[in-house]
Amino acid sequence: MSRKPWSSLGAAAALAAASLAAPAQTRFSADDIAQGHALYDKSCVHCHGFNMVNSGTTVYDLRRFPVDDPDRFYNSVSNGKGNMASYKDALTLEQIKLLWAYVGSRGGKEP
Repeated sequence: MSRKPWSSLGAAAALAAASLAAPAQTRFSADDIAQGHALYDKSCVHCHGFNMVNSGTTVYDLRRFPVDDPDRFYNSVSNGKGNMASYKDALTLEQIKLLWAYVGSRGGKEP
């Protein structure tokens, strides 16, 4: 059975390109993180705790939110999930993106 070396190389190159593109999605500006933190303190802190610190027993511990799944975050905030109410009428998409910058960067600890 002959093996085509270029097919392995093509797959490896595609994988490398995908892994290089992924971090760009999680990079947030310091300004977006700061604005997201301020919005978090206004809209989310009551349930999710200061700096996202809570026991995680009654509400979701946002420090554990998968940073590679912004769509899940947008959906949860917009439509609600579990005990969390929908915020689609209270927050704009831009505000949700700022919240994601704060949550997705682990409170500015991970760029």
